Amino acid sequence: IWRLISLVGMLLYSLFIRVPRPVDYVLVQNPPAIPLLFISCLYCRILGLIMPENRPKLIIDWHNLGYSMLSKGLIQKLAEKYERTMAPWANGHLCVTAAMKQFLRNNMKIDDGKIRILYDCPPDMFKPLAMQKQHEFLLRIQQSLPCKWSKGLKPNQTIFTEKVDGKTLPRQNRPALVTSSTSWTEDEDFGILLDALISLDNRIEKLGLVVCVTGKGPMKEFYEEKISKLRLQHISIHTLWLEPGDYPQLLACADLGVSLHTSTSGLDLPMKILDLFGCQTPVCAHDFECIQELVQDKVNGRLFSSSEELSNQLHDLLNPLTGYVRTPEAHSFGELAKFSENLIDRPRWSENWKMHALPMFET
Repeated sequence: IWRLISLVGMLLYSLFIRVPRPVDYVLVQNPPAIPLLFISCLYCRILGLIMPENRPKLIIDWHNLGYSMLSKGLIQKLAEKYERTMAPWANGHLCVTAAMKQFLRNNMKIDDGKIRILYDCPPDMFKPLAMQKQHEFLLRIQQSLPCKWSKGLKPNQTIFTEKVDGKTLPRQNRPALVTSSTSWTEDEDFGILLDALISLDNRIEKLGLVVCVTGKGPMKEFYEEKISKLRLQHISIHTLWLEPGDYPQLLACADLGVSLHTSTSGLDLPMKILDLFGCQTPVCAHDFECIQELVQDKVNGRLFSSSEELSNQLHDLLNPLTGYVRTPEAHSFGELAKFSENLIDRPRWSENWKMHALPMFET
């Protein structure tokens, strides 16, 4: 309770004392809804009484439903009532999916004309990486990936790349590189990926996989212990914590990403997939209500609902890597090449904002 009181005090001080006037718009991201929606609405109304001709407009940027992230019970019901009460007081709404727009219209009684869909886009740092840059990055992180493919490497080689006659090329007979970013919570069931990899290891012979899992969270140590007890023959699993500038490079080097995210509301999309798409790296994503607004099955990735489905998809997408005379570059073989090509020229944040959000601030 004291944390909430101090947050209310800080917000009131910041808005009424620190923010210069006049203010045209107040843009609030939701969640968090408590107490931000109420304080922001109060601020706009009080300034409207003081300066009727310059009353600020309140815009809510919906990334999820705040109450959906709480445990079921009385508190969640009160939070839902609060959110539904505050939402109609805003002058405009941005939301990250068409499903979210429909929910706001049907369940919160918000006029359709006040809602605009603003899909998230990856920052500019998430982009494809030239082979030479991939080689330099993989050299730097090589010590973090001990496995059978890292033994006996020459100075001009990484697990995945090598320099030949001054050219940087994919290393012959390299393993596939798969990445997954997780919060290590119950919301993202890492056990699905782990079970899929165990099953896959029993099915492959020539194919090898290096799986890099990034992120921090409460269940990380639990799964690290399980991983340490596995005796996989063809798959090597590594948990990494990367510097912010290194994470986009890892995604660009990967053949495939795996997303285990399932939305608490079923109305938002995982940013980690957008990061992969910015690097033109296809994804296998856990299926849920609105994920097809981002991942189109067999177009830019695959959708799975079980470890068995994921295991089959990993096998079908990655196994063609073993059939080439000269090993191909990351995500440039089999169906992955088609999926990656379909990710070219996706909109970036700046142009997306100008097209879909800016008009709301010009009215």
